[in-house]
Amino acid sequence: MERVLVVDDESHYRNALADAVRSKGMEAEVAENGRAALKHIERDPSQYGLVYTDLRMPEVGGVELVQRLSRIDPTIVSVLLTGFADSATTVAALRAGAFDFLNKPFTLAELETSLERATERRRILRQHEQERTHLEQLLHKSESEKQHILVHHEEEMRKILVSSVRAHAKSIEAKDAYTAGHCDRVERYAELLARRHGGFDEKWIFNLRMGAILHDIGKIGVRSEVLCKPVALDVHEYCEIQTHPEIGGRIVRTLYGFNVEPAVRHHHERFDGKGYPNGLKAEMIPLESRFIFIADTFDAITSDRPYRRAMTTNEALDEIKRNAGTQFDPALVEIAIDARIQFDRARLEMASRPRGDYFAVL
Repeated sequence: MERVLVVDDESHYRNALADAVRSKGMEAEVAENGRAALKHIERDPSQYGLVYTDLRMPEVGGVELVQRLSRIDPTIVSVLLTGFADSATTVAALRAGAFDFLNKPFTLAELETSLERATERRRILRQHEQERTHLEQLLHKSESEKQHILVHHEEEMRKILVSSVRAHAKSIEAKDAYTAGHCDRVERYAELLARRHGGFDEKWIFNLRMGAILHDIGKIGVRSEVLCKPVALDVHEYCEIQTHPEIGGRIVRTLYGFNVEPAVRHHHERFDGKGYPNGLKAEMIPLESRFIFIADTFDAITSDRPYRRAMTTNEALDEIKRNAGTQFDPALVEIAIDARIQFDRARLEMASRPRGDYFAVL
């Protein structure tokens, strides 16, 4: 069982959170500020696996603490506690090494979900560290042994990457029960469409899948009350929603080894140039974004929402066809129409999965 360090300069918040963590069967200790937390961890970095820290504190703030913890022990998982993080703070925190955010005030169910995700992330990071140690031992092994370990390591690194990517996507979906599993389904539909199109190697397909999973990651910078509003958004709220592709593009820019920024940034561009954020038109829109836009729309209109029922597969594809050439790339729409049976089969299969299975490792 991982030990949790709770860091907050307000005593009632840190003690309440520590008690809540203990109520979930985990050990918890407290630190009154970032400097005290660093002293705790520098004495013995191995004693804490998870750190829940307030974002705004005097002297050493939450982002700086996360950054310094990453240097001390990269397997420590940091979660930031905040009332609301603007997009700049969100990007800075994720780049510093923060794994997740827990919005104040939070429920016990939200805390339990956060602890489960953070604990799984800790397990994966420790496994990563073991793999790194194995690689260091390569210097003393034969060429065949080296090759075997390198291949295994590459496979493990891919699993770690996908697990991390899915965890971040799930943190967005957790804000809105109606979108649970959305990124997983968009990934499935985008891949289906790309394979029906043909002509892409597996590296390109994998990159598309990463973009599809992460297409809504920028919503971490959008207020929950806007994301979950059950009625129509006003003009200001709609403008706030429209910032998420740009925020997402900045977040994924530093994803090493994958160029998913264009796919994420432009997944709301329209074929007629009336989309956002840049008003790109036709072939100026990255191909990955055009795939994701169709997949995203198909999932949105085949899912129940508070204000309307889900469409059938045929109804959804007919609606997409009516908007070919305006919203969507007409050539890709034709491929989607020809794949009606495959889309329906994929949709039924995804709907039959328990939500806990949505985030299976690739």
